[in-house]
Amino acid sequence: MLRKLKSLLTLLPVLLLAACGGELNTPGEELRLLATQLAPAFIGETYSSNIRVVGGLSPYSYSLESGSLPPGLSLQGNTIRGVPSQQGRFSFTITVSDANLSKTFREFNLQVSDPPPAELSLNVPNTEMRRSFTLRGEIKNARNLQAFRSLITWDATLFELVPDSLQARRNDIVLFERYEEGRLNIDVAILAASLTGDYAVFELELRPLKASTIEVSSSTEFLASDGGHAFSQTREGRRPLPPTAENPAEPPNEPEEEETP
Repeated sequence: MLRKLKSLLTLLPVLLLAACGGELNTPGEELRLLATQLAPAFIGETYSSNIRVVGGLSPYSYSLESGSLPPGLSLQGNTIRGVPSQQGRFSFTITVSDANLSKTFREFNLQVSDPPPAELSLNVPNTEMRRSFTLRGEIKNARNLQAFRSLITWDATLFELVPDSLQARRNDIVLFERYEEGRLNIDVAILAASLTGDYAVFELELRPLKASTIEVSSSTEFLASDGGHAFSQTREGRRPLPPTAENPAEPPNEPEEEETP
């Protein structure tokens, strides 16, 4: 009998833990909301952000005390989620209470804006180029991208396009190009489903006419599958240094000798 009683006493803490779902009431650690900044939200895009709590005793209960969430978003448990439909900066206060009937609150701010435009990166080197090199075009932060066109420019006195070097890096796109000295127009059509995220799209080669650094600019228009347009401009690389006395672009003209009578 005594042995059975000792066994029950040994199991009692385990049974108590199981009954409270693994939670232990730890007096001294007060209930509080962590002061984390909410991630920005974008019009028409699914949003989800958690409200973090420490201390107190679970289960916790969350409520919107004052202010208003952006239209399209709601507080579901400890998560703000939904699809925002209105731009602006929204301020609101969330209250949390625990199983001990303790309560605390915190004010939050949430910014809702249009999604940022996609960006074309060409991965231009920053070093002096002395032989042909490859530029790799990558689209970053694409959202339902269906097509885009880009004007890529550089100093035509220093670099030229290697003929037939423009190549697609995906099987589901078609490229069209128009080239003039220092100017390359590229039209890209995406044949399959639209692209969302970061993707390698094309590559091309440039050949230096003389050893130099290079700066490349691109102006790009993006077309989404829903018909939306966005624009971006980028500048990459390092601008060539202007000629100096120590490193002239062309040798100076020798003065003509005067004829002696």
